[in-house]
Amino acid sequence: MPKREAGDFPLLKYLDSLVENLRKLVAPAIKGEDEDAVHDARVTTRRLKAATDLLEGATSNRHRKPFNRVTKTLRRQLGPLRDLDVMLEHVGEFKQPTMEGAVRWLGVRLGEIRNETVKRAANDAPPARMLARLGSWWGLHHEIAGAKDRVGELLSQSVHLQLDAFVEQANELTGQRRGDPHELRIAGKSLRYTLEMAREQGVRLPVSVTALFKRMQGALGLWHDYVVLAERMMQESVESELALHDPQLQIQVLKLTQLTLGKSQGQLNKMAKLWKTRGEGLMGTIRGAFPLTKHMQTSAAAETTSDEGGVSVVVESSSVPAA
Repeated sequence: MPKREAGDFPLLKYLDSLVENLRKLVAPAIKGEDEDAVHDARVTTRRLKAATDLLEGATSNRHRKPFNRVTKTLRRQLGPLRDLDVMLEHVGEFKQPTMEGAVRWLGVRLGEIRNETVKRAANDAPPARMLARLGSWWGLHHEIAGAKDRVGELLSQSVHLQLDAFVEQANELTGQRRGDPHELRIAGKSLRYTLEMAREQGVRLPVSVTALFKRMQGALGLWHDYVVLAERMMQESVESELALHDPQLQIQVLKLTQLTLGKSQGQLNKMAKLWKTRGEGLMGTIRGAFPLTKHMQTSAAAETTSDEGGVSVVVESSSVPAA
């Protein structure tokens, strides 16, 4: 490993550690042996994708695209497996005696599907092949090393653009318009990974800020978990023709679905409350940690410009409503 290149470049050192950790996680994750390995491997690929997106303008397609392809393959293969692990965990939360039959039925069915998913992942993405393809990192590593002097500017510009996207989605969630919680969750994850990279590069945010943002992300994550579980319950009951073969069990599954959707809405309400009461301060503190020069402000504006019907449109930065 070219340690000298990464020695005085904290972000590159961090990315090297992510790749090395991913190499250790690939086999146990794809084989389905360790739920934590599945989760950690998938999150690591997302962090690496955030990094290659950040550094897109400073790296070539020749080295970036092959690396992105292998991390995307891993993410896609591990996604269904991770979803099943999360669903099985949440199903176990329901202890009501009236739901016992539905919980047992769903647990058995999801467990069988997980076994099939592990076999498919091992066939479609053999660990040895994935590990060999991760070797594409080193060409990209050398290109990133040459972009050290640009990283501070890239991080600041990216954070402000992502804050704009997050604020816009959060305002819709708490305003009159019907927002899209899924888009808000995606915007939040993207911002979170960029802030992690900035931290590794030496930018410091107050602990209270990172803790609050983590609470918001946690609420959005649980909202998503419960929605996915509810959708899967309905899907499995339809595919198994449960209403036709066991009407009473179908009634239980429908009630369990309602309870799950209630939990999801509770998490969304939690996020909305946090945003209304503390969003303005949170976003202001983050923006203050990443000052933009005049040149960077111009570049950020250019990033939000698009052509619609031949007319150039600049999207203004969103503002957070006061608590």
